[in-house]
Formats: sequence, structure tokens, C-alpha cells
Amino acid sequence: MAKGSATIYDVAEVACVSIATVSRVLNDSANVRADTRDRVHAAIKQLHFVPSTAARSLSGGRRGTIGLAYPLDEERTVAAPSREDDASVLYTDAIIRGASWQASQLGYSLFACAVRIGGKTDAHPLHQLSSAVDGIILTDRVVNNVKAMRIAKRMHAVHLSGSGSSRFGGTIRVDNGGGITALVRHLAGVHGTSDFGFVGGIPDSPDATARFDAVVSSVTEVGGRLAPENVLVGDFSMARAESAIEERLRHGNPLPDVFICANDQMALGVVRVLHESGHRVPDKILVTGFDDIPVAGQIFPTLTTVRQPSFELGVAAVNMVIGLLDGEVSVGAIETLPTTLVVRGSCGCPIDRPL
Repeated sequence: MAKGSATIYDVAEVACVSIATVSRVLNDSANVRADTRDRVHAAIKQLHFVPSTAARSLSGGRRGTIGLAYPLDEERTVAAPSREDDASVLYTDAIIRGASWQASQLGYSLFACAVRIGGKTDAHPLHQLSSAVDGIILTDRVVNNVKAMRIAKRMHAVHLSGSGSSRFGGTIRVDNGGGITALVRHLAGVHGTSDFGFVGGIPDSPDATARFDAVVSSVTEVGGRLAPENVLVGDFSMARAESAIEERLRHGNPLPDVFICANDQMALGVVRVLHESGHRVPDKILVTGFDDIPVAGQIFPTLTTVRQPSFELGVAAVNMVIGLLDGEVSVGAIETLPTTLVVRGSCGCPIDRPL
């Protein structure tokens, strides 16, 4: 590790103590056992740690800042922005705006940083962010980053999505199951859909897993069919969903009545490929999404989807971080926000209306 690049969290991890203990050692507090003090000094020497004013002040107060880490598509470059960044920016932006607004209401500042998922430098922005904030918010794909989880263990962290089993912070998630169940019941009850397809997200994403499980259980509930060849993997990506549906079309087998997509970006890609291949939506096949990004109501046909409260996710995440800092929220806390089925043209309904 380069000299000066280590953080107080690195020292705490190596010394097997809390960051508050490291701060007390840095401030020469008498309330530290001799062996603990020796471990901290050894860790400082090993890591070439250079204490900052902020590090010394941790035991006496807060910085008044909250961090938010969101994913950057691994294919993006400065010269060639990725379509995936363009497609998902509205969803991420809504979360950041919600978190920033609520942080300012409560006297905090919000620092947001992009994390290149799977990249060689993904630890660098997280280390920088974690050394400058009181608590951190991790979005879905960042939650599954190993280095992000190491940082989450050392400070107050709130996970957006997640299994809810975190022992190192709290979880804010949406009612994936309720939204998907309402969607499947609508398709079966109103449109007589019996043969279902699903375009899923990233395999290890908690949100993707929850949405797939809900499709399986709700299709079974309505007596429908979900054939293996109609379960596609799109990785929450428009481009990958397009590739998956193109490959499915090459098989030549009859398509299902509907493709339920685990997010709106993938649904937009699926609709485009189907239209180009002569499978008009909703005349020949139905397509639905999840998220309700603004463009979902502006395309043709307008997209039937499940609305999740993205702005409110950011607000709730800030509230939980501060609650963890104040001791008013217990580690392991879970908050689930409601979802709403929004019926539009892509499922064959003639009017747009929230249900």
C-alpha cells in the first residue's frame, strides 16, 4: 500500500479494533489498554498510515457527511459512454436526488461516487469515500462488490436492496414480491396470459433473485407455465437483454405470451428487438418492466411496469444511516418500501392507469 493511502478504517481492521479506539490512540487518550495501544501503533507503522485532522476528531464528533456509492458500467470510457449508463442514469439520479435532499434537510452533506464494478480500481473511490464520511449507502450492484463489503463492515452502511441479512448495517429494499405478484395476476386475470417468459437481472443481485422467485411463485399460483427456454438472463442491461432475446428468436420455438423483464432498461431492449423481428408489442406478444423510469411512459407502446419509489429510497437510506449513527436504528434493521403496478399499453391495456 502506498504511503499515505491507508485510512483509519484500514488501521482499525489490521489492529482488530473500532475506529473510535484508533482515534483515541491518535489523541493519546488514557482510556486505552496498553496492549490495544501497541496493536494500533503496530498497524499504523505497518500501513504507513498518516493521520489526518478528521481521523483525530472521530472520537469527538462527526464530519456531517454521508457517502453514496453507485455502479459505473465496466465498458464505459471517457470517449465512449456506455448505453447502460445512459439507460440507468435516471434511476440512479432519482436515488441520489432523494438522498441529497434528505441529507440537506438534516444538516448533512452527501458525497456520491461511481464504482466501476469488476474493474481493477474499484477499491480506490470506495476507500477515499469511506475515509471522508460518517456513514455510507451502497446501491444494489455495489452491495455485491467484495471490497465494498469489507468497507461496510468497518462503518455504518445501508444497503439498497439486499437480502436483509447484513450484520454490519441496515437494509432498505422495495417490495419486489408484491409488485411482481400484482403484475402476474393482472396478466393472467385481465389478458388471459398462461405462457410466461422472464428476462432476469444479475444472478447474484438480491433484487434480481427476489423478482425471479416472485415470478416463479406467482405464475404457479395462477396456473401458468414458465418454460426453461423462456427464462433469459439480461444482467439488468439493455444490450445484454437484446442479445438474449435475439438468441431466443434464433431457436425458432413459439414465443410465450409475455416476457416479464426485471427492469425497464431490459424491457426497452426486448421491445426493440421484437419489433424489428416482426413481433409487434402488444399485438403479438406482451412485454413488461420494473422500476417505472420516466421514459417508460413516453415510448410507444408505453410500458406496463412496476413502479418502485426511487427518490424515496434515497430519503429512507439517509434516515437509516443517521439512525444507525445516533443509535436509534439497530444493526440488521430492514425497511421495505411499497411498489405499485402501473398498467400501460405494452400489456395490451388501452389506457394508462396506476393500480
